[in-house]
Amino acid sequence: MMRLLRPRRTSAAAAPVPDAVPHRPGERLLPNAAIVARREYTQRVRTRSFLLGTVFLMLAAFGAALIPAVVGIIEGQMTTKLAVYSAAAGLSFDPVPIIETSLNAATTAGPAGPGSSSAPSPTATPGSSASGSGDGGPEFVVTSVTALDAATAALGDGAYDGLIVITRGAGGDPAYSFVTDAAPDGRTAFYVRQGATAVTLQDRVERLGITATQASGLFAPLVFDVEPADASRPAQSAADQASRIFTSNILVILIFITVITYGTWVAMSVAEEKSSRVMELMLSAATPRQMLAGKVVGTGGAGLTQYAGILAAGLAGIVLQGPITEAILGRGGGDAPALPGLTPEVLVLFVAFFALGFALYALIYAAAGSLVSRQEEVQQVVTPLTFLAMSGYFAAIFAATAGSSALWVIFFSYFPFTSPYVMLVRMVDGTVQPWEPLLSLVILVPSVLAMLVVAARVYSAGVLLYGQRPTFRTMLAAMRIRR
Repeated sequence: MMRLLRPRRTSAAAAPVPDAVPHRPGERLLPNAAIVARREYTQRVRTRSFLLGTVFLMLAAFGAALIPAVVGIIEGQMTTKLAVYSAAAGLSFDPVPIIETSLNAATTAGPAGPGSSSAPSPTATPGSSASGSGDGGPEFVVTSVTALDAATAALGDGAYDGLIVITRGAGGDPAYSFVTDAAPDGRTAFYVRQGATAVTLQDRVERLGITATQASGLFAPLVFDVEPADASRPAQSAADQASRIFTSNILVILIFITVITYGTWVAMSVAEEKSSRVMELMLSAATPRQMLAGKVVGTGGAGLTQYAGILAAGLAGIVLQGPITEAILGRGGGDAPALPGLTPEVLVLFVAFFALGFALYALIYAAAGSLVSRQEEVQQVVTPLTFLAMSGYFAAIFAATAGSSALWVIFFSYFPFTSPYVMLVRMVDGTVQPWEPLLSLVILVPSVLAMLVVAARVYSAGVLLYGQRPTFRTMLAAMRIRR
């Protein structure tokens, strides 16, 4: 049983003010707020639905985190077999080593990776390239065939995944036909085109009479530097920029889902007590601020407990990706670089923005839940709040692509309802000064306290309007009375 502490009465009461209740001594948040929070938390986490839902979501998060490892294992155990028929081309060299080297080197560096080339050196040998699948063996195995009809029949029987037919074109260059069931604009066709380019270059080199030494100088890498327009901002590669956007989106989504899901929990909890008239009894011993703070902390804490379990399961899956891949394929899968921008400072500030942002929105959700008399009506009052949370989410998504230096991005990184989202994007991007996140937090903290006062007024007014349709005039009149 929850037992709230009644404030002590003084012998001399202050003179009443019209349209208001005198100040109640002992109106501190503690210990009544802590008692309400403990009750809300224990009632929520002890339900069977909460426990079963948490276990299911943890298993789902763990499985989702292992998806990249499963995909990598499937791809690592699959070898693409290609056949090459070049008898009709009249080549003076064997094109198979060049094609195989080009294919496996391309799958290692990627079609647009740093330092990669759309036309690999034709003088490369199979032993000089990195395997596309690491220690697990090459991803592409290329075989030379001498009979075109037999190779076509073998392709139909599934012995090969593709057949490369090389002939001699009218202009003297080799011509290629890639017979396969794969997509014509897919990954395999793209890499085969790169291998064909390398074969054509080698054929041109030999037909022009260029020696091997001259060919190596011809295909030597050139010097090409890209200078940033803003010298004070460190240059970022395309992969680094994409990783930073991905990291900031993950952090923003975590806050957004928390606000929407567990903010609704808070509103449902308030509406549940109001529909059972329990709130009126509790307000006889606790003030609206104490009740509201306890509600937000208790119900929100239960939701965050579930969220922490889900995140822990997801992180466990991410950590186990490497060992699982290594155990099955015999090669490591955890050698990927850390996400850029996810520094310890960003993580600490993320926790601060996460907690304050949730508190700000949860107070609004609690106030909205007090305006209805039945739980079935909660969804109607929280829908506008969902759009409010979505505005901050979309502002952060657009800020990630617009750049941190845009004026509207800077403004929304300080505006209390959007700063938990947008400031995280700027921090991960690495373009903020150290004082900017602190200033945003300084603005956010009093905003939460001010929202506590306003939400407490709405909360107490909602009790007075039980069974009535809350209009703007009746709400203002009821908010003038402190309960």
